[in-house]
Amino acid sequence: MLIIALAGIILLSGCASTAKTIPTATPTPSSTANPASLMCDSSQLSIQLGAQDAAMGSRGVTGMSFVNTSAKSCTLEGYPNLQMFDSAGKALPTHVSHFGSFAAPNTPVGLVTLTPGAQAKFDLLYAAQTGYGNAYCPTSSKVAFTPPGSKIALTLDWKIQPYGGGSIQKLRCGEIKVSPLYVP
Repeated sequence: MLIIALAGIILLSGCASTAKTIPTATPTPSSTANPASLMCDSSQLSIQLGAQDAAMGSRGVTGMSFVNTSAKSCTLEGYPNLQMFDSAGKALPTHVSHFGSFAAPNTPVGLVTLTPGAQAKFDLLYAAQTGYGNAYCPTSSKVAFTPPGSKIALTLDWKIQPYGGGSIQKLRCGEIKVSPLYVP
Protein backbone atom coordinates (compact mmCIF):
# COMPACT_ATOMS: atom_id res chain seq x y z
CA MET A 1 0.00 0.00 0.00
CA LEU A 2 2.86 2.31 0.81
CA ILE A 3 4.38 1.58 -2.59
CA ILE A 4 1.09 2.47 -4.31
CA ALA A 5 0.83 5.70 -2.29
CA LEU A 6 4.44 6.64 -3.17
CA ALA A 7 3.81 5.85 -6.85
CA GLY A 8 0.73 8.10 -6.76
CA ILE A 9 2.70 10.95 -5.18
CA ILE A 10 5.51 10.60 -7.72
CA LEU A 11 2.99 10.47 -10.55
CA LEU A 12 1.18 13.56 -9.26
CA SER A 13 4.40 15.48 -8.68
CA GLY A 14 5.54 14.63 -12.21
CA CYS A 15 2.28 16.02 -13.59
CA ALA A 16 2.60 19.13 -11.52
CA SER A 17 6.09 19.83 -12.80
CA THR A 18 5.13 19.42 -16.45
CA ALA A 19 1.84 21.25 -16.28
CA LYS A 20 1.97 24.54 -18.11
CA THR A 21 0.14 27.63 -17.11
CA ILE A 22 -1.55 29.21 -20.09
CA PRO A 23 -1.43 32.94 -19.71
CA THR A 24 -4.63 34.76 -20.40
CA ALA A 25 -4.41 37.81 -22.59
CA THR A 26 -5.17 40.97 -20.76
CA PRO A 27 -6.77 43.51 -22.99
CA THR A 28 -4.76 46.65 -23.25
CA PRO A 29 -6.41 49.90 -24.09
CA SER A 30 -5.77 50.80 -27.71
CA SER A 31 -4.23 54.16 -28.14
CA THR A 32 -4.89 55.77 -31.47
CA ALA A 33 -2.51 58.46 -32.52
CA ASN A 34 -5.23 60.00 -34.65
CA PRO A 35 -8.72 59.65 -33.17
CA ALA A 36 -11.55 59.90 -35.69
CA SER A 37 -12.75 63.11 -34.05
CA LEU A 38 -9.51 64.87 -35.08
CA MET A 39 -9.49 63.66 -38.69
CA CYS A 40 -10.09 66.37 -41.27
CA ASP A 41 -13.49 66.07 -42.86
CA SER A 42 -13.89 67.15 -46.47
CA SER A 43 -16.18 69.95 -45.29
CA GLN A 44 -13.14 71.47 -43.48
CA LEU A 45 -10.92 71.44 -46.57
CA SER A 46 -10.47 72.96 -49.99
CA ILE A 47 -8.22 71.70 -52.79
CA GLN A 48 -5.65 73.81 -54.66
CA LEU A 49 -3.72 73.04 -57.82
CA GLY A 50 0.06 72.96 -57.52
CA ALA A 51 2.82 73.94 -59.96
CA GLN A 52 2.72 71.93 -63.19
CA ASP A 53 5.78 70.92 -65.20
CA ALA A 54 6.64 68.54 -68.04
CA ALA A 55 9.82 66.66 -68.88
CA MET A 56 10.86 63.51 -70.74
CA GLY A 57 7.34 62.28 -71.54
CA SER A 58 5.96 62.89 -68.06
CA ARG A 59 3.95 65.57 -66.37
CA GLY A 60 4.39 66.43 -62.74
CA VAL A 61 2.50 68.59 -60.32
CA THR A 62 4.30 69.75 -57.21
CA GLY A 63 2.48 71.08 -54.18
CA MET A 64 -1.14 70.12 -54.73
CA SER A 65 -2.71 70.98 -51.40
CA PHE A 66 -5.59 70.42 -49.06
CA VAL A 67 -6.17 73.66 -47.13
CA ASN A 68 -7.87 73.67 -43.74
CA THR A 69 -10.68 76.21 -44.21
CA SER A 70 -12.26 75.53 -40.81
CA ALA A 71 -11.76 77.28 -37.48
CA LYS A 72 -10.29 74.21 -35.75
CA SER A 73 -7.21 72.04 -36.22
CA CYS A 74 -7.54 68.63 -37.79
CA THR A 75 -5.25 65.86 -39.04
CA LEU A 76 -4.64 63.87 -42.21
CA GLU A 77 -2.45 60.84 -42.82
CA GLY A 78 -1.64 58.88 -45.95
CA TYR A 79 -2.36 59.29 -49.64
CA PRO A 80 -5.24 61.12 -51.31
CA ASN A 81 -7.32 59.24 -53.86
CA LEU A 82 -8.26 60.61 -57.29
CA GLN A 83 -10.98 60.08 -59.86
CA MET A 84 -11.11 61.78 -63.26
CA PHE A 85 -14.39 62.78 -64.94
CA ASP A 86 -15.25 63.86 -68.49
CA SER A 87 -17.32 66.92 -69.39
CA ALA A 88 -20.57 64.91 -69.04
CA GLY A 89 -19.63 63.88 -65.49
CA LYS A 90 -18.83 60.28 -66.47
CA ALA A 91 -15.96 58.62 -64.57
CA LEU A 92 -12.85 58.07 -66.69
CA PRO A 93 -10.36 55.26 -66.09
CA THR A 94 -8.20 56.37 -63.15
CA HIS A 95 -5.50 54.09 -61.72
CA VAL A 96 -3.77 55.57 -58.68
CA SER A 97 -0.44 54.27 -57.39
CA HIS A 98 1.92 55.67 -54.76
CA PHE A 99 5.39 57.17 -54.98
CA GLY A 100 7.61 59.31 -52.72
CA SER A 101 7.25 62.96 -53.69
CA PHE A 102 9.33 65.55 -55.51
CA ALA A 103 9.74 67.70 -52.42
CA ALA A 104 10.45 64.89 -49.95
CA PRO A 105 11.14 61.61 -51.84
CA ASN A 106 12.23 59.60 -48.79
CA THR A 107 9.76 60.91 -46.26
CA PRO A 108 7.59 58.13 -44.83
CA VAL A 109 3.83 58.47 -44.53
CA GLY A 110 3.09 60.42 -41.38
CA LEU A 111 0.45 62.34 -39.52
CA VAL A 112 -0.05 65.92 -40.74
CA THR A 113 -1.77 68.35 -38.39
CA LEU A 114 -3.45 71.29 -40.06
CA THR A 115 -4.15 74.38 -38.02
CA PRO A 116 -6.77 76.74 -39.51
CA GLY A 117 -5.45 78.02 -42.85
CA ALA A 118 -2.58 75.48 -43.01
CA GLN A 119 -1.85 73.22 -46.00
CA ALA A 120 -1.07 69.53 -46.44
CA LYS A 121 0.70 69.11 -49.79
CA PHE A 122 1.12 66.18 -52.15
CA ASP A 123 2.61 65.66 -55.60
CA LEU A 124 1.34 63.94 -58.75
CA LEU A 125 3.16 62.30 -61.66
CA TYR A 126 1.72 60.84 -64.86
CA ALA A 127 2.89 59.88 -68.35
CA ALA A 128 2.14 62.21 -71.25
CA GLN A 129 1.31 60.97 -74.76
CA THR A 130 4.98 60.77 -75.74
CA GLY A 131 5.95 57.23 -76.80
CA TYR A 132 2.41 55.95 -77.41
CA GLY A 133 2.24 56.64 -81.17
CA ASN A 134 -1.33 57.36 -82.30
CA ALA A 135 -2.85 55.82 -79.17
CA TYR A 136 -5.29 58.11 -77.44
CA CYS A 137 -6.36 58.49 -73.82
CA PRO A 138 -9.30 60.69 -72.78
CA THR A 139 -8.83 64.13 -71.26
CA SER A 140 -10.55 64.93 -67.98
CA SER A 141 -12.69 67.99 -67.36
CA LYS A 142 -12.71 67.58 -63.60
CA VAL A 143 -10.68 65.62 -61.07
CA ALA A 144 -12.09 64.61 -57.70
CA PHE A 145 -9.61 64.38 -54.80
CA THR A 146 -10.64 62.40 -51.72
CA PRO A 147 -8.60 63.18 -48.60
CA PRO A 148 -7.32 60.13 -46.69
CA GLY A 149 -9.91 58.93 -44.18
CA SER A 150 -12.77 60.72 -45.92
CA LYS A 151 -15.48 59.44 -48.24
CA ILE A 152 -16.38 62.79 -49.79
CA ALA A 153 -14.27 64.16 -52.64
CA LEU A 154 -13.30 67.74 -53.40
CA THR A 155 -13.58 68.49 -57.12
CA LEU A 156 -11.28 70.68 -59.17
CA ASP A 157 -11.89 71.78 -62.79
CA TRP A 158 -8.74 70.38 -64.38
CA LYS A 159 -7.90 69.00 -67.79
CA ILE A 160 -5.31 66.23 -67.68
CA GLN A 161 -4.63 63.35 -70.05
CA PRO A 162 -2.64 60.64 -68.26
CA TYR A 163 -1.31 57.69 -70.18
CA GLY A 164 0.30 54.57 -68.75
CA GLY A 165 1.21 50.96 -69.28
CA GLY A 166 4.63 51.74 -70.77
CA SER A 167 3.91 51.03 -74.45
CA ILE A 168 1.28 51.11 -77.20
CA GLN A 169 0.69 47.37 -76.72
CA LYS A 170 0.16 47.75 -72.97
CA LEU A 171 -1.60 51.13 -72.99
CA ARG A 172 -3.54 51.73 -69.78
CA CYS A 173 -5.09 55.17 -69.70
CA GLY A 174 -5.39 57.13 -66.47
CA GLU A 175 -2.31 55.99 -64.54
CA ILE A 176 -1.46 58.62 -61.93
CA LYS A 177 1.16 58.40 -59.20
CA VAL A 178 0.41 60.32 -56.00
CA SER A 179 2.71 61.05 -53.07
CA PRO A 180 1.78 60.92 -49.39
CA LEU A 181 0.75 64.15 -47.73
CA TYR A 182 3.58 66.29 -46.39
CA VAL A 183 4.02 69.64 -44.69
CA PRO A 184 5.64 72.34 -46.84
